[in-house]
Amino acid sequence: MANVSLVNVEKTYSNGFRAVKRFNLEIRDGEFIIFVGPSGCGKSTTMRMIAGLEEISSGELWIDGQLANFLEPGQRGLSMVFQNYALYPYMSVYENMAFGLRVHGEKRTEIDRKVRETAKLLQIDHLLERRPSALSGGQKQRVAIGSVLVREPKLLLMDEPLSNLDAKLRGQMRVELAKIHKQFSSTIVYVTHDQVEAMTLADRIVVMKEGEIQQIASPNEIYNNPINQFVAGFIGSPSMNFLPVRCGVENGIFFLQAGESRLVLPPILAKRIKDQGGLGKELILGIRPEDLYRKDEEQERAGQSGILQMDGKKSGGELLMKVMVREGLGAEVLLHGEIEGENACVKLAPSCVTSPGETIALCPDMKKIKLFDAQTGDNLLYLNMTGSNG
Repeated sequence: MANVSLVNVEKTYSNGFRAVKRFNLEIRDGEFIIFVGPSGCGKSTTMRMIAGLEEISSGELWIDGQLANFLEPGQRGLSMVFQNYALYPYMSVYENMAFGLRVHGEKRTEIDRKVRETAKLLQIDHLLERRPSALSGGQKQRVAIGSVLVREPKLLLMDEPLSNLDAKLRGQMRVELAKIHKQFSSTIVYVTHDQVEAMTLADRIVVMKEGEIQQIASPNEIYNNPINQFVAGFIGSPSMNFLPVRCGVENGIFFLQAGESRLVLPPILAKRIKDQGGLGKELILGIRPEDLYRKDEEQERAGQSGILQMDGKKSGGELLMKVMVREGLGAEVLLHGEIEGENACVKLAPSCVTSPGETIALCPDMKKIKLFDAQTGDNLLYLNMTGSNG
């Protein structure tokens, strides 16, 4: 296992473009950490700097207490799994897995032991005599991972390793990667644009945008306590709904006004918004599709017409959604449409019979709403957890 530290690491190309800016991260021994973000955000460039495939323009990279900026890739004690598998087509699975060990002068008996033990753990021991052309995509990916694991690297880098697989295989390989991490206790740095992979595999997620870290936290915290609107919108499928609102107060009652719709705030949220200077400002309301309920469902949940009880006070309200598309997904139904002119999505039970063209009343779970500054994107309700951002 390895401990990796990146201190103010930057990458600037000869044309002046800054691909990575002020990157600071401590990666712990045995941690599975994932860089995620849209194309061009700098996540692969950062991984390549760790690997030694890209020169670090400024800052420091430390691996197990040793400054690694100027070490050759082979001196860093790491291995990398690429998107395209990087298998030798005319070698058998056994030979592909053994190749790196032979290059490093391992004894034949030791090579055989490591290859067969690793192949058995990856459940590819029955494929050792086959060539890559006779393997499925998932099998090729296991061989590529096995070719790396036999070398017992202290640090394993994986650059979008599942992107060439179909949806079903990606799901299966996510499970296999989780098992591999548990069995080998390797320190893994993983790059993906797929937030589902990030949420299901990572111990911590590093969300990046335009070369900068937006948030570092566990999947649960990233999802439930996003630091800004970008993180909130990037993580989650379907994406969080966003609606322009203004926070106001009448007769001591705080509310959010969204067009013709009004949501009454519970006292605890009203106080936090007031303390953050949100009163009277243009804000963005964020609410996830699963945190919106049909008004009749909410009546059953709360015991009254779309009004939630929090802190002994009435709060809540309703939003009207014009339904445009209905997606039946078996275990759930997604309704897509508009709320106050903004695109919106709600996730409902499969018993939902709403059809396109209808307008439905939705009640947000006021305990789970997010509020973002319309100018900066900052989450006014963000809770700063000790150690969550690195």
